[in-house]
Amino acid sequence: MTRITNVHGLPQSIVAAVTNDQYTGGGDVSATKLIDAPQIATLSRDHHDKIVVDVSERVWSLLGQAVHTILERAGLRQEGMVTEQRLFAEVMGWQVSGQFDVMNLDLGTITDYKVTTTYKSSGSDKWTQQLNVLRWLAAQNGYEINTLEIVAIFRDWRKVEAERNKDYPRAAIQSISVPVWDLQETQDYIEERVHLHQQARAGKPVKCTDEERWYSGSKWAVVKEKGARALRVYDAPVDPSTVPAGYIVEHRVGEYKRCQHYCDVSQFCEQWQEDLRRG
Repeated sequence: MTRITNVHGLPQSIVAAVTNDQYTGGGDVSATKLIDAPQIATLSRDHHDKIVVDVSERVWSLLGQAVHTILERAGLRQEGMVTEQRLFAEVMGWQVSGQFDVMNLDLGTITDYKVTTTYKSSGSDKWTQQLNVLRWLAAQNGYEINTLEIVAIFRDWRKVEAERNKDYPRAAIQSISVPVWDLQETQDYIEERVHLHQQARAGKPVKCTDEERWYSGSKWAVVKEKGARALRVYDAPVDPSTVPAGYIVEHRVGEYKRCQHYCDVSQFCEQWQEDLRRG
């Protein structure tokens, strides 16, 4: 069991709320685990009793779970509406599961609520993957779904920014349409992901991709000598002879941000430890 610390001395009520998380997933792999890195899922499973996480790192997850209270207050438990139901289907000998927030049977819509940042106001590949897996699971259980949407609650929304930036979300909450995949395409994707997770659990190396590691990518910045602010930043190397006088080219090495700051099992990960040994 993951050990929860409280190094910042947060109120005991918050500690208790985080510690009493009742989420257990279901089947051999849940939709959220399926679309994530197989290596992380396997290391989390193998070292679950050694993982230490501070309660402060679980606050946003806690707020996300508050959506359940919103759904209860909304009174959506009526004919034609299904809320917070977990679905199951067998894939390549494994049981895949997924739980949606709201399914409107009359409209053929699955709606998922996310507490997120305005950076994702245009959508997310992970959301598209997750909701299409849920749609496929719904189809396997006799539900016809043709529309997918995210109701995004922006935790960092600012009214001032909305007034001066036309591309900024108009409100702190927004409905975002999610692209719908062909069901056969979705099944092919699910089978590919199940295969990778099965390999990882069997002990075969399935290294995390740059995307799964949140790799920022290397950048080349044209900066003033002894200055910090960049005149311009490029994704490819820049010929120093082409920059203005008084400026230099600064190579900003890419970072694996998840490995460095947000992965609970990085200390057990040989891929990341090898990166550290190489400097």
